[in-house]
Amino acid sequence: MDKKNNQSNSIYSRREFVKDLTFLSTGAALAVSPFRSIAQTKSNKTGIIRVWGEPGPYGGVAADAMNEWAASNAPGLQFKIETLGWDSVYVKLMTDMAAKRPANCISVESPIAMQLMAQGLLEPVDDVVTKIGKNRLVDGAKWDYWGAWKGKQYVVPAHHQPHLLIVRMDVINELGLGDPDKWDWNDLLKAAKTISEKKKDMAGISLALGRNLCTDYHFAALMHSAGGRMFDQANQYEVIFDSPATVEALTYIKELQPYMPKAAVSSGFLEVTDSIVTGKAAMAFYWGRPYGRAFEENKEVFKNIESFNHARNPKTGNRSNWNDFQGWCIPKLNNPYVQEVKDALTYYQNSKKWLVRYAHSLVPNVSPVYKDVYTDPEFPKNPIFEAKKKTSMTYYVDSLKYSSSTSNELLKGINPLAGIVHGRSILAETVQKVAIDNWKPEDAVKWGHKQLEAVRKEHIALIM
Repeated sequence: MDKKNNQSNSIYSRREFVKDLTFLSTGAALAVSPFRSIAQTKSNKTGIIRVWGEPGPYGGVAADAMNEWAASNAPGLQFKIETLGWDSVYVKLMTDMAAKRPANCISVESPIAMQLMAQGLLEPVDDVVTKIGKNRLVDGAKWDYWGAWKGKQYVVPAHHQPHLLIVRMDVINELGLGDPDKWDWNDLLKAAKTISEKKKDMAGISLALGRNLCTDYHFAALMHSAGGRMFDQANQYEVIFDSPATVEALTYIKELQPYMPKAAVSSGFLEVTDSIVTGKAAMAFYWGRPYGRAFEENKEVFKNIESFNHARNPKTGNRSNWNDFQGWCIPKLNNPYVQEVKDALTYYQNSKKWLVRYAHSLVPNVSPVYKDVYTDPEFPKNPIFEAKKKTSMTYYVDSLKYSSSTSNELLKGINPLAGIVHGRSILAETVQKVAIDNWKPEDAVKWGHKQLEAVRKEHIALIM
């Protein structure tokens, strides 16, 4: 851990992981199963239990697990997954909440979860947490990272997923650019510039600069690395966005922009993924999804990409990533299936078989949240994990000490205003003031500060 990084350094290390796998591979077994026998209530209800999930196969795996519970305990019920696009989640969710007809179970990003629980729209799940086991979380994570408010837990963990620095190591080695794990921002900028100049038809780095959530996430990580934040949780959520650190982050994006794909100003999640998988960019900020794509579509790229914790900010030493703590929550308005969802979640979260399948559905994008999943003998049996063990463990475990997001900035406390900011793309618009409109970073930050002040004023009741 960097000396200047003030985030937790208590994590389940790669050495411990390997030790546990060795222990299991020799034929030894855990003396006591980490899973207790959970009594399940039978239900005579009938109908469809709607489950919202974001793009990716993992939501469907969870629904399959819940249907296995239903087959034995509620044969008249069926859990049905409904997949929503990343940028449509907030609008769809808020619209259905306002109409009092949300899905019965929702897999949601932490910023949105923080808003919903503060608004009193979610069912507490402390009883489910007790049955799952409070001590199972991987070291370096806490239950409230997913969603807790005023002493109650409202979100059951699904996974965590950080975006890291994805690098084409063949290009880095060819150009003699050193070890990306030792870079600071200056080294990263130099690498992006050198690659753009030396490699024809290849961008040095790919970031999202469009008006979308991906841009929010990329900018937030840089802002947090520089020491900037949106709100001060310790001071009634005072807006502190207008700071030298935020200006520094915007300035850095402007410095990197000439070495990005020309279409970066409209790029979002898919465009950044495509730039890596197709070989059009040598580096990117991204989650683990490109590994699965490259494994299927471009073996040469797959062989050569690796991921690292982000380059250090030269002033703070921070390497903050955006780590989305994705979890399951239960809307309580007009929801006739609250108990059934709780029981199904309990069943699924206490089944290593299903938790391993969930993680395997998108390696290394979906990071398991329980220590005992990592020691299950089936866990390492995945071709992407086997080929990319170091990178996978960086996503899964090593990244946790650098976690941050707008919902819990630099792990300094829960922020119920994060979902509103998230839904309005305020951070992305701030970036575009610089990247498209050529505003001075100082002026763009002042504009963003005013937008955040308006959010705080409009929703002051949530935080008082």
